[in-house]
Amino acid sequence: MNVLVICLDTVRPDKVGAYGPTVVQTPNLDRFAAEGCLFTRAYAECPNTIPARTAMVAGIYTFTNRPWQALEPDDLHIAELFADAGYLTAAFSDTPFNAGANMERGFKHFVHYPMGKCLPPMDGQPLMDASEAFFPPGFPENEYLFYPKTKTNRALSHEKYGKYLPQVMVEEVAQWLGEHCNEDFFLWVDSFNPHEPWDTPEPFASMYEPRRGFEGRYIPMPMGPDMSWTRPGDMEHVHALYNAAITETDYWFGKLLDQLDELGLTENTLVVIVSDHGMPLGEHGTIRKFGYPIYEELAHLVLMMRWPGEIPAGSKYDDLVSNVDLPETLLEAAGVQIPDQMQRLSLLPAARGEGVEAAQHLFLGAYNYRAGVVTADGYKFISNRGEQANELYFLPEDPLEKSNIMSEESDLAAELHRKLWDFHEPWRAKRSRHHRY
Repeated sequence: MNVLVICLDTVRPDKVGAYGPTVVQTPNLDRFAAEGCLFTRAYAECPNTIPARTAMVAGIYTFTNRPWQALEPDDLHIAELFADAGYLTAAFSDTPFNAGANMERGFKHFVHYPMGKCLPPMDGQPLMDASEAFFPPGFPENEYLFYPKTKTNRALSHEKYGKYLPQVMVEEVAQWLGEHCNEDFFLWVDSFNPHEPWDTPEPFASMYEPRRGFEGRYIPMPMGPDMSWTRPGDMEHVHALYNAAITETDYWFGKLLDQLDELGLTENTLVVIVSDHGMPLGEHGTIRKFGYPIYEELAHLVLMMRWPGEIPAGSKYDDLVSNVDLPETLLEAAGVQIPDQMQRLSLLPAARGEGVEAAQHLFLGAYNYRAGVVTADGYKFISNRGEQANELYFLPEDPLEKSNIMSEESDLAAELHRKLWDFHEPWRAKRSRHHRY
């Protein structure tokens, strides 16, 4: 059998039709979900680019013990385990932060695209004029060039290849599949779309503008937590840009799924589509990940799996799961021994609809910023570590996390705070970074 992981950056579940009504068109993701299992309560243990990927390739928690950093030498990488088991391993990535983070470990074939978002211009070309963009006051100096770099690389990509990312990457992945379709493979495709800057080409760019011929400010890379710069129409425009990037991503990765069908690989391939985290868009006064809030708009992620004959089509799993579960799931499916260092569990029984014991608590956070715990019955406690008051929400009645019930449920809040404290204990006591829960 084969394994294919498609990691899509910053996709929120509430922007995908399979998760419920939305204006965003995601026909390919919706079709894929209908052909496999949709996990409705999946969370990023740390909702940030490299920590999330560390969780997904090493099967370990990061929010308890390390900041954003590259894989450490003694960390596992799932590609190495698949390679040792005789699988042909390959990865294609346009995620800029994967380069230098040791994410290429274990892959016989690793492609990182030089014309990706936020990267210096391909072939050393000068930056294009980007004065059409509006950057809010106080925009971080170290990020100011991300949009000009992205705009320049998009133009250079079209000049050199006649197309943009992610089309270039998807077509090269499809070519690789055609060349290796008779071998057992472990393939990881890591797309930085729909991550900002949002510089999506037509016909996607204007699909969601609230009025024909948008005449407001072009805001390809907004920021928070200070949103005092916004004026009427700005946030509708920001949502429209983000929505367009999701639909562009859905379109091209739909082409990749079609290629699996054409090559006759669908029946024998476990495919996982997962986002590394979501995207705050002003719901709690923050745009993007500033301060690493762990509200639902950032911490809740997309997770769906398809494996014909093994995973029932159209199924859903509504209990708590984490991205730390991903490596063990893939290894069990392939019959590869699961190392003791991995800290969660396989989701394969849950995806198959077998009787499994549901997790009663799920822990998440961001190292040295904040941490939280979600319960099986829908409570969510957030420790803000002194930055602001702690928070408690009951998600079934308050999915947008607007009503903090700390005072009404003080005993429960104290209990969950203690569980969170106890969860940290193995790392705090430095007994072991690899403690299984």
